Amino acid sequence: MSTTLEKKRSGNLGPFRLDEVVLGDCAQLIRELPDESIDVLVTSPPYWGQRTSSGTGVEEDPRDYLRALVAIFTAFMPKLKSDGLVWINLGDAYNTPVKWRLDDRAYSSLGPGKDGLKSSNSAYTKPRAKRKAFIDKDEGWLRYGNLLALPYRLVIALSDAGYLSRGEVIWRKRNAMPEGRCRRPHRQHEAIYLFAKNESHSFRVTPPVASVWEFGNEKVDGLAHFSRFPEELPRRCIEAYGKTGEDVIVFDPFSGSGTTGIAALKLGCSYVGFEVDPEQVAASNRRIQYARKAVKP
Repeated sequence: MSTTLEKKRSGNLGPFRLDEVVLGDCAQLIRELPDESIDVLVTSPPYWGQRTSSGTGVEEDPRDYLRALVAIFTAFMPKLKSDGLVWINLGDAYNTPVKWRLDDRAYSSLGPGKDGLKSSNSAYTKPRAKRKAFIDKDEGWLRYGNLLALPYRLVIALSDAGYLSRGEVIWRKRNAMPEGRCRRPHRQHEAIYLFAKNESHSFRVTPPVASVWEFGNEKVDGLAHFSRFPEELPRRCIEAYGKTGEDVIVFDPFSGSGTTGIAALKLGCSYVGFEVDPEQVAASNRRIQYARKAVKP
């Protein structure tokens, strides 16, 4: 029985119910997806050093972080349809501490008076990983203060693993987080990297997909998720596939607050997501079911 017919009759994709987020580690759950079953993967893996929960992103060594991501996306490759797409939004990291202290306001040029942000600002209160800068190997690309180029290293590693790298889109943020006195360019963008199995993958050509997308971040009701990307990002990634409908399966292995699922449902597609945080699973499933009822009454 084809995956499409099985999906229509059962409302499932293999062992997973459609239009739901499943609780669990994607490194394990991905293996249970049927082969050649996913049309579009859109995800933003946890950035290195930016989370306090378990799972990918808490590794002390960025090389272990990269190895974990490569293993996850390599295991996913057989699950992608031959004409499918993979979109990965991944931020970079400097080899410096990530936890700001309230005393750091003394060095800040941010805020209305250019003398620091309020003590209640999320820059100081946001829960962050309690890691130190990785300086055990203060040489090469692991030197203190170096921009680690983690997205580029991932692109090269996935290309070596068999993916076809098809380019990148620059997401220019209209409301980027301001940065203080930094002797480097202030970051106002992130990149989304596009992969496929082969050059004959599906893709919208009219109108052509631009390489620069400009839109802002957005707030979400309910349980906070500090690393949520805006709904506009997965919407554009899915639309770039060139086709929609319930037979188009969108997947996010790091589902977070469920934004990819909401975008998929609003476009008339189906969705499967994996997430390790039980609170986010519950909150995102409520959001997804609300969106599902709105578009599939």
